[in-house]
Amino acid sequence: MRGQLVIDLPLHLDTSGDLGLTAQLVVGLRGLIDQGRLHHDDELPSTRALAASLSVARGTVVAAYDQLQAEGYLTSRPGSGTRVAAVDARRPVAGPSAPAPPAPQPDGRAIDLRPGTPDVSAIVSPPWRRAWREATNDPRPLIDARGLPSLRHEIAEHLRLMRSLVRPSDQVLVTSGAREGLALLLAALARRGERPPLVGLERPGHPALAAIPTAMGLPTIALRTDDRGLVTEELPEAGSPTSHGPDVPTPDVIVVTPSHQYPYGGSLSITRRQQLLGWAARTGAIVVEDDYDSELRYVGMPLPALATLDDPVRGRVVLLGTFSTVLTPAVATGYLSVPQRLAPLVAGHRAIFGSPVPALGQQALSNYLASGELRRHIQRMRREYRRRRELIVAAFRDAPHARLTDMSGGLQAVLRTNVPGSRITRRLAARGVLVSDLAQFWGPHAPAMDGIVFGFGSVDTPTLRHVLPIIRRACS
Repeated sequence: MRGQLVIDLPLHLDTSGDLGLTAQLVVGLRGLIDQGRLHHDDELPSTRALAASLSVARGTVVAAYDQLQAEGYLTSRPGSGTRVAAVDARRPVAGPSAPAPPAPQPDGRAIDLRPGTPDVSAIVSPPWRRAWREATNDPRPLIDARGLPSLRHEIAEHLRLMRSLVRPSDQVLVTSGAREGLALLLAALARRGERPPLVGLERPGHPALAAIPTAMGLPTIALRTDDRGLVTEELPEAGSPTSHGPDVPTPDVIVVTPSHQYPYGGSLSITRRQQLLGWAARTGAIVVEDDYDSELRYVGMPLPALATLDDPVRGRVVLLGTFSTVLTPAVATGYLSVPQRLAPLVAGHRAIFGSPVPALGQQALSNYLASGELRRHIQRMRREYRRRRELIVAAFRDAPHARLTDMSGGLQAVLRTNVPGSRITRRLAARGVLVSDLAQFWGPHAPAMDGIVFGFGSVDTPTLRHVLPIIRRACS
């Protein structure tokens, strides 16, 4: 019998509302089924697991499941769990990251805490080996430049189950990672226009992605963020006064991180998400949703992708994703999920140059996704990363010279400090510890805040416990 399917359900219960928790849960689950986000025979979390994730009594979930079984939405059989019954799904409604000083590693390497690397120690497992063995036993040619049909199908299913995004596989393209995916999209958009597209980039933001439009010779503009993510009220718009001034042009494309702003970690509220989509509809801009780290959330329920609010036909949101952070950078595989109207344009551009992702690796990843093991792996790694996060929060809770920003998700911690980050990075490098200067996330010629960024994905718990006091002292 297969293991339990892991699904992230975008359910939010209001303990202060007039509607009871059981009724809210019934309405939420019924809506996910009616909208097609949960399909026939999908297995729901156990009552105990869902109750724990929602911080409610198990009886609340049991009562909700019983009600939905009575309505014909769910079915339950001994040994098979609770599953979605054969209910006709309706289309969704369209919406607008003082111990002794640590010595270098035994092989002479420094302790590298620079952000961007996950823990890859747990990926090599029997399901992982089996996926690759089956791929080598049945190698298939790559006929479609968009990617293997089986992998595009599994990616579409993964996005439905983990990000609540319902888009068909013919709107999915396989990429070699987030940077290549962004370059592909920008190149396709540049070919159709009379002028190079103006690209808006969050400040601070991901340096690797910010480098792509610059390397392509495209003009860019900085977009301000705060602790809650992109400041949507200040998006440049022709004819509307903003902090950018009256003569600043409107971007044709903006790259945003609504679920987990990089590196600060804030999440866009529903109000800001609606403002962003409204701005895109008025201006005709394309919104690139960088979904980096979004599945690694430790506080509250995982947030649905911004693309779930997008119009399914006239949509303007492109979802940009990678498997590097939830698996290993060695897979060098990501994806684009594009609105229906953009799919022919991007696919046509991909067909000119072909796919950079080898067919064998695509088949292996397709096998791995089909087994359901990736979702189980993500769940295991969330638990491990949550433990490391708790160590970091405890270490800096009362730090007098450093303030920890939001750590509800992701694999990095941001410390705002009273001294320049460059000074702290030099102090730590002298002790054999490598971290990043927060200033580098602003880019050139931009006013930056003092601080540092360090990752906790690639370091084991004992080493992290050992090095945190050293980082704290270096910030003083």
